[in-house]
Amino acid sequence: MMGCKSNSLTCLQGGKPALPLAATTDSTATLNKLALATGGTEKSWYRCIFPFGIVALVIGVAATCITFIINGPQMDIAKAVSVATLMFGVGLLVAAYICWRAKRERQRQRQREEPLPLEQGAL
Repeated sequence: MMGCKSNSLTCLQGGKPALPLAATTDSTATLNKLALATGGTEKSWYRCIFPFGIVALVIGVAATCITFIINGPQMDIAKAVSVATLMFGVGLLVAAYICWRAKRERQRQRQREEPLPLEQGAL
C-alpha cells in the first residue's frame, strides 16, 4: 500500500494481480432465471418482434410516401432511410411469421409423437 496511488483491486491486494475466478453456470438455472425475468417470452420472441415490425412498417410507409412526394435535392438520403425503414419492418414481420410457423410445426410434431392415453373405464 506504500506505493499505491490508486484504489484499484491490484493495489489493495499488495501489488499481486488477482487470479480470475472460473465462473461456473448452470444452464438450467440460468434459463429458469431468464424465463422468470422475461415472463417466458424468450421462447416466443416472435411475439415481441411482431409489434416492432408493425410499427416500423407503418413508419416506413408514411416516411416513404412523404419523401417520394417531396422532390427536393436534399431528400435523397431521406428517401433511402425511409425505404430502409420500410424494408426493416417487412423483414421483422417475415421473421415473426417464419418463427411462428416453425413453432406451430414443432407443436404439431410433438402432438403426433405423444402416445395416446389409455382409455379409462366408462362412467
